[in-house]
Amino acid sequence: LKDRKFAFGTRSSVQAGLLAYSFLKDSGIDPRKDLAASSFYDDRESATKSDERDVVERVSNGEFDAGAVSQKVMEAMAEDGSLDRDGVRIFWSSPGYSHCCFTSQSDLDPKLAAEIEAAFLSVTDEDPIGKSVLEGEDCDHFVPGTDVGWELIEKAAEAEGLI
Repeated sequence: LKDRKFAFGTRSSVQAGLLAYSFLKDSGIDPRKDLAASSFYDDRESATKSDERDVVERVSNGEFDAGAVSQKVMEAMAEDGSLDRDGVRIFWSSPGYSHCCFTSQSDLDPKLAAEIEAAFLSVTDEDPIGKSVLEGEDCDHFVPGTDVGWELIEKAAEAEGLI
């Protein structure tokens, strides 16, 4: 990717922003020095409301040589016909990591924490409100929280001075 143009999602996106930037650095590419151009969705004018769809569209039309998106977005775009699979290729995938969580202060009453977790776990798409919540989070169900799997995100956030 050296001397190529790279499109990131939003800066606040774990997969299309923070981790993508970090993985480039880990592979020996300094996005600030080694890329011919790069930009985050936040810095581009776009009629597309989805940062990752914007990345795919710009790579597909040749404005950028490569970009960072989730597999889920690629699959959704292929399914809805907005992505020509022959026009792009996946050349690298990240290792797995925990993604998306709801957090609280450490002194939250454990009983209340258990009630909140139970409420999330009870959300289903069989209920119109539950369906709306799940669609808003772009998922099909919630799972119990975990303290493992966050190491990649923590490392990237520390390297960028975010924590």
